[in-house]
Amino acid sequence: MGKKDKQGDAKSIALKFVEVINAGDSEELIKLQTEDFTLIDMTGDVFRGRDGWQGYFSAYPRYKIHVQSVLMSGNGVAIIGKTTGSHIPPEVEEHETVLWTAEVRGGLVAEWRIYSDIEEAKKKAQE
Repeated sequence: MGKKDKQGDAKSIALKFVEVINAGDSEELIKLQTEDFTLIDMTGDVFRGRDGWQGYFSAYPRYKIHVQSVLMSGNGVAIIGKTTGSHIPPEVEEHETVLWTAEVRGGLVAEWRIYSDIEEAKKKAQE
């Protein structure tokens, strides 16, 4: 398989991950994660393991990721977009831009990291 095929696979896996998040399906999401899956949230806190999604989906059942752009580099995928229904207040969320990075290994997501311009979004929401 050529480099382009692998990148296409990583992109499709990352977008499937988003699709399953948007469906709020924690069981299906676990199937898309490596055994040593790592989540790094926008504050830099690190969570290892595949559980935790159920709690977030229960607390925020309307959480959705809205993909605006996808960038690729090897097995890394960067997704730029917005969210709705998250733990962020809606008036801030509408101004916030989020970057998710996925590291894909063996056809599964090994790391999911979230970056946000939340402080900038809070300022815009107060204007």
